[in-house]
Amino acid sequence: DAMVREMGDRYSIIIFPEGGRQSSGEMAEFKSGLYHICKKKPGLELIPIYIDNMNRILPRGTSLPVPLLSHVTFGKPIRLEENEKKQDFLVRARQAVLDLKELHLRRNAEPEEMPRH
Repeated sequence: DAMVREMGDRYSIIIFPEGGRQSSGEMAEFKSGLYHICKKKPGLELIPIYIDNMNRILPRGTSLPVPLLSHVTFGKPIRLEENEKKQDFLVRARQAVLDLKELHLRRNAEPEEMPRH
């Protein structure tokens, strides 16, 4: 409640909807806090973001980033739909980030070698 109240209409916040950063680099299931924020702030736009190399740049248990290269991929805004169930919304929001990860991996894949004749 306090976070939503303080956020008002002027501030952006960054949250890790898994409830924290994962040391494995794999994305955990999203916690319900994301859903509850959206319920309390109808019309709130969420911008899904995929941060490559996150587990090395900001390791779990640290608050200062390590100076390493990373790519950040921003997605299209999503919103909680009217009457959308909590689990459906959390799955959809998580999938939006996973889709950005796939996009990042495709964009940065090594080009296949050309066959030699």
